[in-house]
Amino acid sequence: MDGQTYVQSKMRPLKSKKRKNRNSFKNNRKSTIKDLFIFQKKNFLIELWQLLFFSSTSIFLIITFLNQAWEPIGFEQTRITGLSGITKNDIKKTTSIFYPKNLLELNPKEIESYLIRKLPIKGVSVSRKIFPPEIHLNFLEREPIALASRVLSNTTEQGMIDIEGSWIPLQFVNQSKKNQIKLSIENWNPNKKKEIILIIKNRFKFQSPLQKIEINPLEEISLKTEHFDSVLLGSGTDRLIEQIDKLNQLQKSLPNLLINTKVKIVDLKDPRKPELKIEKTLGSRR
Repeated sequence: MDGQTYVQSKMRPLKSKKRKNRNSFKNNRKSTIKDLFIFQKKNFLIELWQLLFFSSTSIFLIITFLNQAWEPIGFEQTRITGLSGITKNDIKKTTSIFYPKNLLELNPKEIESYLIRKLPIKGVSVSRKIFPPEIHLNFLEREPIALASRVLSNTTEQGMIDIEGSWIPLQFVNQSKKNQIKLSIENWNPNKKKEIILIIKNRFKFQSPLQKIEINPLEEISLKTEHFDSVLLGSGTDRLIEQIDKLNQLQKSLPNLLINTKVKIVDLKDPRKPELKIEKTLGSRR
């Protein structure tokens, strides 16, 4: 008996510990479930608040956008960058057909193509801004490289051209740029645009600086350089590089070959057989 009693007395504490562990586990589980429920509830409230906030903000922005987009705007709401010779008044006159209109009616691509047709520019980007309602115009003007003249309706018009041979009315060129230009083109002709471009792009290959490009009524091209009064190229420029090389050779050799004479005309229509027209100078022998 004593042995049994001793065993039972030893076992009782073990049962008590297990019971406590079960109770502790149950309590921890209840606490975890409760904490999870509270967390989910808070998370739900946060998500609900975010949904309400973003929904109300979106509705507000949509209403504001519609109010701004449908409100007519004028040229005063136009922001312009990139101008040099062209003035804001020129832009105002050109774009007058687009105002007043609301932002949704204004088509940026339509405005871009219209401005490129009407003004001597290389390009323009047009964008709309909602807040505040504005139209932004960013211009890329043509850079003048030569003074030019052309005949229109029996009158001579002055202007300039760029590196692509495109005509620029003089009114759209900044005065400071006009003063810097030394090259000129007489009787500019759109039919000779290709030839003009080629000559301009190769102008630095002339040892005698190029001063003038002339086109006669027969559409034949001649040049004036610092050293030669007239260099005849003919009606085309298929052999331009060969003609330039021959002219440079002549410039080096002529001072030693021609004494007391001045070269008036160099005919390089056939660069293999150049012809010279010269005149005696005052210091020459009779």
